[in-house]
Amino acid sequence: MNNATQINEHFQSIARLLANRQLKQALDELNTFVKDVPEWDLHTQFESIQTAYHYMLQYFKQNASDPQRARLYTDLLRQTCVLNERLMVAQYELVSSELFYSTRREQKQNPHTLADYRLQLETVAEDMAMTRLLHQGDQLQTELDRLRGNHESAQNALFCKVWTSSLWDANTLEEARKFLQSMLIPTNDTALFTSAVTMGLLQVFDARKFHFLFDAYSHSDLQVNQRALVGLVIACLYYEDRLAIEPELLARLKLLQEQPNFTSNLLEIQIQLLRIRETKKADRKMRDEIIPEVIKSSRNLRNSKINFIELDEESFLNDKNPEWKKWEENTNLTNKMQELGNMQMEGIDVYMSTFAQLKTFPFFRNICNWFYPFDPQHSAVLQVFSEEEQKSNFIVRGILSSPYFCNSDKYSFCFTVQNIPAKQREMFSANLNEQSELAQDAAEMVKAEQPTAGIISRQYLQDLYRFFKVYPRRHEFTDIFETLQLNFQESSILRPLLHENDARRKVAEYLFYKEYYTEAMHMFESLTQETETDAELYQKLGFCYQKNKDYHKAIEAYRQADLRKADTLWTIRHLAQCHRLMKEPEAALPYYVKALEMQPDNLPLLLQAGECEVEMGLYDDAFARFFKVEYLDAGSLRAKRCIAWCSFITGKYAQAEKYYDMLLDTDEPDVQDCLNAGHTAWAQGHTERAIALYLEGCRRKGDTEAFIDLLLKDSDELARQGIPTDDLPLMADVLRYGSRPA
Repeated sequence: MNNATQINEHFQSIARLLANRQLKQALDELNTFVKDVPEWDLHTQFESIQTAYHYMLQYFKQNASDPQRARLYTDLLRQTCVLNERLMVAQYELVSSELFYSTRREQKQNPHTLADYRLQLETVAEDMAMTRLLHQGDQLQTELDRLRGNHESAQNALFCKVWTSSLWDANTLEEARKFLQSMLIPTNDTALFTSAVTMGLLQVFDARKFHFLFDAYSHSDLQVNQRALVGLVIACLYYEDRLAIEPELLARLKLLQEQPNFTSNLLEIQIQLLRIRETKKADRKMRDEIIPEVIKSSRNLRNSKINFIELDEESFLNDKNPEWKKWEENTNLTNKMQELGNMQMEGIDVYMSTFAQLKTFPFFRNICNWFYPFDPQHSAVLQVFSEEEQKSNFIVRGILSSPYFCNSDKYSFCFTVQNIPAKQREMFSANLNEQSELAQDAAEMVKAEQPTAGIISRQYLQDLYRFFKVYPRRHEFTDIFETLQLNFQESSILRPLLHENDARRKVAEYLFYKEYYTEAMHMFESLTQETETDAELYQKLGFCYQKNKDYHKAIEAYRQADLRKADTLWTIRHLAQCHRLMKEPEAALPYYVKALEMQPDNLPLLLQAGECEVEMGLYDDAFARFFKVEYLDAGSLRAKRCIAWCSFITGKYAQAEKYYDMLLDTDEPDVQDCLNAGHTAWAQGHTERAIALYLEGCRRKGDTEAFIDLLLKDSDELARQGIPTDDLPLMADVLRYGSRPA
């Protein structure tokens, strides 16, 4: 095969056959695949699998008893998968110019082993300490720079070696484990090693790399164990089908549940992966709302305090229960900076769009540097902020240790500052020193919030997100954030690991408040079937059904909520609303009445109850409610519209005309007001006035035909008011002629 597309198609075809347990067909295709590679060990492995399967079929034909047959068949499937993967890599290596394969070819010339790199990294701290003892002044700085350069070169070479390594054998796995066991290797180097294993595993399936990540999760340092867990999670999602024939790995995965903090760590990663869905929304909000608003308001912020405007309680019934604990964003335009802070505190990646533009520095051309934990002692950082400045400048120290910036963005910040001219940097530093008290407070706040497992996993996932979205050669990698199902409940492998009801409910709650109602609904349904369910859970389940327009199920869920917590206003209102949406005003009205007993002067409830009574033909009761709303709120346009329409359909044309005149006298009359006012005039025989009102409606609608459609939809009601149906086409043509430009 001479091109990457053919290789991938052949590999995927065999993988599908194996996933469907069609081993004979897979071996037939592999027979042509293996002929194109020169490695004889692959030919030998193929012959071994084919022979073993042939004997298995022979024993099967002879009806020989074999209690191990199922296990052996699974093992043959696994061996064939491994062979297919090795063949794919061997074929790609011959023709591909992608970074992985070009680096892999280079690494074949690299004589250093993992043991060599381990010994080199284990001496870093000792070499640094000895250098500080033996040298001083410029010579000390020169020696330290040399050691840092050697260290960083070793990190890069080790990353490339591990990332592009072939399938590990038992000896390689044992040597890799020594990196975890070493007390001398810097933690950042072990964390980088763990990321290299993850990236290599995502490139080609390797069971022993999985085993390494399991071991790394037991590491005592959070940087290492959280990276290992993130790698395991992503690899499990990536290889969902492949893991079905890896019982040993599945067993180790199950054993993770016995480790302390595993469930809470996994839950943090699940929530953060779901938050990643919000990154694009945050980008748009930053670009389209927050930044323009900050620019517009900047001249006023210098001389005045920001006035925060409290949001009025929603007056519509399709609202969320105010009793629920909310994870929601403030969308008031006057609170943009507060909103940005809220998003950031929630863990949403608000800086992606900002820092994505700052990944063009030479530092980011090296793939290794996208995964290296932020290190203030890195040579690239020390070129910008000396050790003395890092200690003395509180703002700088605060930014470099901030839990809100991921590792990649901290490096970007340093390189951006490096490009500021010297004089401007001095002014910048002087300005910061003038605000030293504020800076001190900020530094203390950052210091008080020591990195937790959740913070580290969040930063690492944001680093990964930037790599897959911004890295110049990102198109050579499968974007895990676009291709993987990030909700663990959709994964047969990860779903059992978050089986505890509290954890599942937290995930469901997050999905609910981010308005992923279908996913939240499925989880709430499961929780109601398996747990002792409270009223709030049924309320939220009902709300999910309502958002999905399944009003029958919504009503049932709301009734269950009412059984558990009777006479809750929010539940009663939504029961009423769902019955109205199902065109069941007779069922809705008792709920409205019950709700009004709790809040007699609730204006939206009065209006909705009145509208329900109109649908039932209870016009006198409806008038009473509408007039009460007008009395309590003289400026209510909705009340006036209800009175006007109710007056029209009951033949009280003078009263209807009076109210439509009031509505048309407002600054911006509604198109519907023009339409209904025209109906009122036409019903009274004032055809010319009706035409004038309709033409005004056409003008405001901006589309004559769309307005005529509205007119024709009211044909039944107009007929009840004595207007012949045959007159409607004539009126429509009058409007077409009348709205034509002169």
